[in-house]
Amino acid sequence: MTPFSIRALAVAGWLAIGLMAGACAQAAPPGQRAQQVQQARGQLHQRFVAADRDGNGQLTRAEAQAGMPRVHRAFDQIDTARKGHVTEAEITAAIAARLASRRALQQ
Repeated sequence: MTPFSIRALAVAGWLAIGLMAGACAQAAPPGQRAQQVQQARGQLHQRFVAADRDGNGQLTRAEAQAGMPRVHRAFDQIDTARKGHVTEAEITAAIAARLASRRALQQ
């Protein structure tokens, strides 16, 4: 993965789901932190499924705009292959990259 791709994913993650970033960035006991991450992933999944109007497991730019505005704003950073759609896994990867970047900056 190129440095640009990593940076793009980090930016996309920050924009994609503030809730997940907030939950993971806070210092919490390991058990509680794992629970927060699971809860955030569940919320991401629910929002993704609701936004995926045709149920194909991919969000087009229009679906993202209508159902996941933060993903829409970061769509080009998440869709690095320029396929015209993003998957839940790509959004999750973008969030993970952003969190890793945030943790590195805090150390």
